[in-house]
Amino acid sequence: MYVSYGVGIAVAVAAYVLTLIFGLDFGPTGIMLSIVAALLITMSYIGAVSKSIWAHFFLKYNPEIAKKVSNDSRT
Repeated sequence: MYVSYGVGIAVAVAAYVLTLIFGLDFGPTGIMLSIVAALLITMSYIGAVSKSIWAHFFLKYNPEIAKKVSNDSRT
């Protein structure tokens, strides 16, 4: 949850900066709506990236376990 919050903030800041770079003068309400739209569009991407980041922080790759899993007949 913390990781997805950070990634979401990064997407929101990127959407804000892009509105400034392209010179779009939406006003405060329009900018907020563009940020919300960007977050809604990238919601599934944010979730997937957040899970990947979290897994890389807390799980370590073990080749022996990967070998056992790939040789498992249940898959």
